[in-house]
Amino acid sequence: MQELTGRQYMISALKRRHADRLPTTVLVGPYCSRLTDYSIKEILNDAKKSAEAHLAFYDRFRPDSLIVYNDIFLEAEAIGCEMEFPEDNISHPKAPILEDASRLAGLKVPDPKKDGRIPYFFELCERVFSEVSKTATMGLGHSGPWNIAIQTRGAEQLLMDTILDPEFVHELMKFTTEVVRAMGDALIEAGFSPSLGEASASCSLISPKIYREFIGPYHKELQDYFMAKRAPMSLHVCGFIDPIMEDIIDTGINFISLDAPSSLKKLVDLSQGKVTIMGNVPTVHFATSSREEMESSINDCLETAAGGSGFILASGCEIPLNSTKDRIDHFFEYSRKSGRDFLSKLRETRPELFISSGEGG
Repeated sequence: MQELTGRQYMISALKRRHADRLPTTVLVGPYCSRLTDYSIKEILNDAKKSAEAHLAFYDRFRPDSLIVYNDIFLEAEAIGCEMEFPEDNISHPKAPILEDASRLAGLKVPDPKKDGRIPYFFELCERVFSEVSKTATMGLGHSGPWNIAIQTRGAEQLLMDTILDPEFVHELMKFTTEVVRAMGDALIEAGFSPSLGEASASCSLISPKIYREFIGPYHKELQDYFMAKRAPMSLHVCGFIDPIMEDIIDTGINFISLDAPSSLKKLVDLSQGKVTIMGNVPTVHFATSSREEMESSINDCLETAAGGSGFILASGCEIPLNSTKDRIDHFFEYSRKSGRDFLSKLRETRPELFISSGEGG
């Protein structure tokens, strides 16, 4: 088979058909600033510098998909949260804008074309896409409704609200769902697809009951809305989601980025080939682990998920700021080789799972 581009490898997974190796990538995160002279503060406020950092990462490691780093507080800032930008660390709100719950009635859904730094993010995506679109796909992420609710109200207070004032939580989630809808519509108009990041929606923080009552219904609403526009929504949740995995699948979301604390086997078994899965190599391997530990995790992912189709081998979450180039190199080198070897053996027994010549897209 002729060597495919990274874009074609990714499309093969989205079509749930195998090429000659598995697609592979990482969630870049703010690490890309380490390949330039720019600080994290600079790449979070200057689309040109951020694009340069992302493209430096792409040129150095050649992932099959370049996943653009998005400040997870982008939407909260556009709503009105005042932000702090450390020189070389991620941003954070100075205080939740909804410390007083009565302020919710006065909040407005931001305009993605002009409010806050959202236009910066769109410019970043357009700059990166124009450079990589012929050879790789471009991934992106924007905050889901629970993430925005946490950022505007504060995690501890919002969790208390689910017990003491559930009606307020639903009102807030209705508002933040409209924020996500507006963001997704603007992304679709720009030629991209909605991709929700819910850093705070795992059972590392919430109970299954909270997901089922206050989050899942809004995920389903958004999935149905974007699917009607033929722009299916993807989802990444940081942390442990095993107790709510079936609930997430029931929303209809058919692309899930799975973090390392969660069970890849459980997701494969529950999804029954209906979900494209990306992940779930532990991010610690990119900073401190040995090569053997990284290889073991990669092999586990291959044995668990690569036998079917629709699997993208990737880091479970954003790689750490203290990741090392040699470890990232080894991840890509070993993933490509082992993914090719695994599929070479699989092709002998399951040829129907593989794309034919010219089918890569």
